[in-house]
Amino acid sequence: MKKTRVNFNKMYYGFPIFLISFYDENGVPNVTTLSSSYTLMDMVTLGFGKKGYAINQIKNVKDFVINIPDKKMMQQIDFCGFISGHKTKKFDFVNLTPIKSELVNAPIIEECPVSIECTLTNIIETDDFPNITNILAKIKGRVVDSSLLDEEGNLICEELNPVLYVGDGAKRAYRYTEKGTMDSPKSFL
Repeated sequence: MKKTRVNFNKMYYGFPIFLISFYDENGVPNVTTLSSSYTLMDMVTLGFGKKGYAINQIKNVKDFVINIPDKKMMQQIDFCGFISGHKTKKFDFVNLTPIKSELVNAPIIEECPVSIECTLTNIIETDDFPNITNILAKIKGRVVDSSLLDEEGNLICEELNPVLYVGDGAKRAYRYTEKGTMDSPKSFL
C-alpha cells in the first residue's frame, strides 16, 4: 500500500450522523444535525462549532436527545444541518415529530429508530481549539424502535441502518451502511 501525505484541513472518516433535539430557552423544540461524538457506558461526548445556535441553547437548558436517523430521513438530515435554528423553528419545516421525553426536558424525535436522552455535565472550551465546544453529558435513558429488538429485548445490530459522514475539507458526503450485514467482534480471529 502506497501512502501519500495530504494536507486536509478536515477529515471525516465515517462518523454516524444524528439529530440533536432540545427545547430552547423559550421552551420551543428545535433540532440540529451533528456527527462528532463518542460514548462510553453512560457518558457521551459531542463536538460543536462554538458559535452555533444549538450548543449555545444546550449550555443553558442542559437537556437534549441524540436521535439516530436512518437513510429514509436524508431530507430532514440535510435541512436540520444546513439551516440555522436561530431564526427557524425547524420542526415547523420538516416531517419530524417532537415527543416530550419522560426522563429529560427535551423532545424525542418519533421518526428516529433510536433516541438517547442526555443531560449536560461538562463544557470544554480551550484556547488550543478556539472555535470548538466539546461537551460531556450523562445518558439518562435510551429508547429503541421495537422492530430493532429481539425477543429478549436486545438490539438486532444488523437491522440498525445509520448514515455515516465522510470526506475532507474539499468534499464531504453521506455514506450508507448495508442493512442486514454484520460481523461479530473476534469473528476474524
